[in-house]
Amino acid sequence: MGAMAAGAAPGDRTAGPGGIRLGNLYFSSGLTGVRPEARKDPLAFGGDIKEQTHTILKAHRANLESMGSSLDKVLKVTVFLADVKTEKSAMNEVYAQYFPKEAPARSAVGVQFPDTATRVEIELVAWIS
Repeated sequence: MGAMAAGAAPGDRTAGPGGIRLGNLYFSSGLTGVRPEARKDPLAFGGDIKEQTHTILKAHRANLESMGSSLDKVLKVTVFLADVKTEKSAMNEVYAQYFPKEAPARSAVGVQFPDTATRVEIELVAWIS
């Protein structure tokens, strides 16, 4: 079993921002909905918790699909929230749209991000056939 960057050739063991594949398991890096431009221009992103959650889960879905998998094969999700008390329910509304049937195991924790634009970060573990 070798570790490899998501979407990389079988012999390529370079870790990238997308995650690491080990056998049939894919371990994603944490993704946020904030674009790099937001550091210079806070309005470059302008997303609330719902918009950021959509952006992140769409990116995870696209990455999984590029490897022949899907959100249906996600085994575990970890959600990091800037304000777990007030934003978790809004994040849950969006999350349920992407995992409408059997939701994977999930942990949600409050964290302090290094910037005020980031409201949520999501990482996951999925099965890749």
